[in-house]
Amino acid sequence: LGLRRMLFGVESGVDSILARFNKETSARQNAWAIRTLSALGVPTRYTYITFDPLMSLDELKATYVFQGRTDLLLHLQPGLDVREIVRGVREEAWVAAHTTGRPLHTAISYMLVSMECLIGAAYTRQATAAGLTGRPEPLMGRVACRYRDWRIGTASGWAQRWVDRHFALDYTLKSLEKVLDGAPRHAVRQARVVLKDAAYQVLGDMVRVIEEHDLARPEQEAELSARIRAALEERARLLRRQMAATVDEVSHQLGAGHAATLAREHERWATATGWELINAGESCAP
Repeated sequence: LGLRRMLFGVESGVDSILARFNKETSARQNAWAIRTLSALGVPTRYTYITFDPLMSLDELKATYVFQGRTDLLLHLQPGLDVREIVRGVREEAWVAAHTTGRPLHTAISYMLVSMECLIGAAYTRQATAAGLTGRPEPLMGRVACRYRDWRIGTASGWAQRWVDRHFALDYTLKSLEKVLDGAPRHAVRQARVVLKDAAYQVLGDMVRVIEEHDLARPEQEAELSARIRAALEERARLLRRQMAATVDEVSHQLGAGHAATLAREHERWATATGWELINAGESCAP
């Protein structure tokens, strides 16, 4: 049928967040579903909302743990009946025998995504009831919103800067992935995984720095922001070195035209130094 992949809106692996998003599912059910789809060989990608204005620090920490789980993406099980797979994904010993060992974040389409408070949305009504929303931004279809935990709001703002800094390179790789097959497609996909791994490391850095700042002391916002920025600068430095080697390897798998496109975008990305937002009108500023 030409099916290349299916996109599923998991959105979270934390029960309290799933309830807030009205997803009508649980973290355990999401885990079973991801395991089942991978064992059946369904080519999947997942969307995941990492930050939301009503989030607590415990929820952010649980989010980090769920995105790093290595017991969700399983090897294809072509010789098993579907019913055996459905039973197996609920048994930890069976899962341990069939896991790929890859963390879930490698299958998340875009890392470090923040919830936007869209005009008229049920979530926005919750944020409004909590006294977090501000002026409408009708051109973007959203409402300005601050975070209940100022530390998470600060992290969300820097997460968006990380996303925007790397977006063009990631989207170039994604575009190439869509038009390629076989070994070249796999090589491009692995290059995107390098970016996902770095984003996950950034999330871990943020959690650790947040824990060193007191929720009751919002006057520490400038200090927290500076420390997160320093962490991002270091991750970006390490990523530039790793991505240079990765792009070189990938280019040998591509035709001349595609290799030139990737080289051009990689050069632009590698020389970037700022943390500007693509859309300066942030919807969820701290």
